[in-house]
Amino acid sequence: MVMLGEALSAEREKRRREAADAATRCEVGRAVLRALAQRLTAEPLPTWFFMLSGDEIVVAHTKNGASSRHRVGSWVVDGDMRLMFGEHTTEWITAESCSRVVDEAVRITAQVIVAAEARSGGAFDAASEQSAVR
Repeated sequence: MVMLGEALSAEREKRRREAADAATRCEVGRAVLRALAQRLTAEPLPTWFFMLSGDEIVVAHTKNGASSRHRVGSWVVDGDMRLMFGEHTTEWITAESCSRVVDEAVRITAQVIVAAEARSGGAFDAASEQSAVR
C-alpha cells in the first residue's frame, strides 16, 4: 500500500530530476550550438552571416549591401537533442556523437548555402571568394 506522503515525496523527486535533466539538455544544446557557430565562422565567407543568438544560430545572406540581408534559416536543438535546420536534422547529440553532429551540420549548411545561391542565381566563384578573404 502506498501512502500519500511517499507518493508526494516520489513525485517531487521525479520532478526535481526532470528539471535537472532539462537544464542539462539545454546546457549541452547551447554548447553544441557554440561549437557549430565557431566552426561556421572560422573562415570568412563574404555575404554570409552566422549569428549565435540565444538558443539558435541564425544563417543570413546579404546581397547588394548590408541593408538587403535576409534570413535563410536557423540552427536549433530540437526536443530529441538533434540539431535542426528547417527540414534537415542531424543524428542525436551524445558525448560520442558531438563531433559528428557538428560535422554533419557544417555539411548541411554548405548544402543550404549552395541551394540558396542557385535559387538566386548568385553562385559564387571559389577563386573570387578566396581572394576576397585575403
